Amino acid sequence: MKHMNIFRTFSASAAVTVMFSTAAMAAAPAALDGILPCDGSTMPGSVVRPIPDEKFTALHRAAIERYTKLTPEQRKEIDEKLNPMFLMEYNANLWPDKKEYEKYAEAWKKVKLVSMAAVRMGMKSTDGGKTYSVLSGTRVTDSSSMPLTIGALRYNAEKNTWTSNNGELTGGEWNADERFIFGAQTGSEWKMTRKDSLSELTEMVRVSKTTNGRMVFVVYNLSEKSVISGSPIANHGYVLCFPITTTSAHISRPGRK
Repeated sequence: MKHMNIFRTFSASAAVTVMFSTAAMAAAPAALDGILPCDGSTMPGSVVRPIPDEKFTALHRAAIERYTKLTPEQRKEIDEKLNPMFLMEYNANLWPDKKEYEKYAEAWKKVKLVSMAAVRMGMKSTDGGKTYSVLSGTRVTDSSSMPLTIGALRYNAEKNTWTSNNGELTGGEWNADERFIFGAQTGSEWKMTRKDSLSELTEMVRVSKTTNGRMVFVVYNLSEKSVISGSPIANHGYVLCFPITTTSAHISRPGRK
């Protein structure tokens, strides 16, 4: 099976992949404006995953040990506010000494991103800006690449929705403060959930930019679980970061100066 070599196909537009011209941006959908190129060009980036600082890992392990000794009511209070993508809020039962929490929070800020694969991504409309297809590719070998799964989705600018084989993803503005693992960001998130007698499927797309304007993130996730047992049936997703101009494994945390 032959795959389109998107890295060569778009090499001619490399000079404009990380620049957004005034004309192109004026025609871009509001939710993507200034975040993704919508003129048929692409920008380079990476599939990334977060790696916590070693000090944070040790402090988090200690917090877990304290958590196991709390009462069910105290654990429930913590669980209701827990989100693995955000720094945990201070809780006096979990951190009797607030200075320990301050060390925990400081270590959280030192999370690093590991580049897993090179990617390119952009948007293109062939009907005057009503709908957009995703131009994407991830390198397979030096001479070939293949599209990302998000490339199967279509964005409807008039409705501000994404459409996949599973249905329509709806949403709106999305914001995160400095407690977010990838730093403070603003953007949009779209989601759909489909449930039947056998399974529950959730699909999500998020497009955002760090508040310092240095990084763009695209997050895609599709998960499905059994409604009978609750066990996972499928879980596919990734985080794309643009622009990343180095192949170094460790990249400084975005969203911070």
